[in-house]
Amino acid sequence: MSMTPSLVATAMSIAIGVGYSGLATAGDFSGSLTGQTSYGISSNKLQQQEWVLDLEYNESLFGGDLTAIGRVRWDSNDELNKQDANRTDNYSSIGGPLSTGSDGEVELREFYWDLNTESVFWRLGKQQVVWGEADGLKLLDVINPQNYREFILDDFDDSRIPLWMINAEISLDKGGVLQVLWIPDTSTHELAPAQSPYAFSSPVLLPSAPEGVSVVLNEHDASGKLIRDSDFGMRYTNFVGSWDISFNYLYHTVDSPVVKAHSDNDLLMLDQSYERSHLFGGTASTAFGDWTLRSEIAYETDRYHRTESVVPGVKKSDQWSTVIGLDWQGWTDQFLSMQWYQTSITGQTHQLVSKAREESLTFLWESKFFNETLSAEWLQIHSIDNDDGVVQLKLKYNYEENLDIYLSGDVFYGDEKQLFGQFDETDRVTFGFSWGF
Repeated sequence: MSMTPSLVATAMSIAIGVGYSGLATAGDFSGSLTGQTSYGISSNKLQQQEWVLDLEYNESLFGGDLTAIGRVRWDSNDELNKQDANRTDNYSSIGGPLSTGSDGEVELREFYWDLNTESVFWRLGKQQVVWGEADGLKLLDVINPQNYREFILDDFDDSRIPLWMINAEISLDKGGVLQVLWIPDTSTHELAPAQSPYAFSSPVLLPSAPEGVSVVLNEHDASGKLIRDSDFGMRYTNFVGSWDISFNYLYHTVDSPVVKAHSDNDLLMLDQSYERSHLFGGTASTAFGDWTLRSEIAYETDRYHRTESVVPGVKKSDQWSTVIGLDWQGWTDQFLSMQWYQTSITGQTHQLVSKAREESLTFLWESKFFNETLSAEWLQIHSIDNDDGVVQLKLKYNYEENLDIYLSGDVFYGDEKQLFGQFDETDRVTFGFSWGF
């Protein structure tokens, strides 16, 4: 497949516009080109043949610094792309791509203005905000929604969907910093299309209809009211003795839709809605010798969980999530990390598809060789209760200063009804490169 004319025209206009700005002012212009080809092991066919061009422009403006990042993504293989080229209903009216097609998209990835005053650092515009200490799992890192086009296999920096927001970090007495967020952008998670290998199928996430009953899934638009549906967050950070701590609060719309059912004659109607939740949490980490101890906790109100009733249903409950991590860097160019992760659903839980308490373990090993030109990485996420998980392996070679070549493999395992096991047939090997200029 080739890129549609509208995508090409928009991509050229962004490139020309950014380049012209770079020539007309004293700003800096840079970019990167990434190519990635993935082959499905079980399907015995190409899963992805993607090119991503990022263009970044930086300029001093009105006493601050302006950053603009444009992205053109083109995948000549349509396995992972949208079933409907124009379907962007997870985005708000201000947050979607500039242009989208069946084989890619053009977007203003990030666009923000930084200003440092005596006691406040301001970042205004479209951006990412990362909270939390966990690797590979998300507890507090829920400010930005995520693109699940490749489930969780893509780097979080690339899979996060940047949002328009006001971000202020206020310096307080005794070294404390208070971060305040106002987020009017109501964009939510982008899910894989129905025909994609990474489309959700687990009953933990999707309702299963009674046999012989016709089902109608009503779409829900993510757009909302500017003030009423805005997200608001605060985070306080400081050092207490040898501990780096934070206290977090977020009032937000949960980015996963809640699917509720009702009968209409011989049809089962499934309605989608996005519900609000209060998140309270915090982090704490400290280093001792070659070791670093990390912890993260989150309490979320009004979360919805699937029930095992004949007619697909949901139950509203609060939930706790906890991560304890231990990192070790005792040898040169070696890094080991282990994490224990637990979620607990409060209240009556005997009818839920999910277990009332679930535990997972993660293991990360990173190593560098040959004067840090070759790196190896092993990341595994394993659910103790469901006996499913994913293993991600990656070798990366720094061929030149601005050129990396990599080979990776992603292997899922477990029962098809579980979160990771549902992708047991999507194992893949990937070859790619990243070139900066």
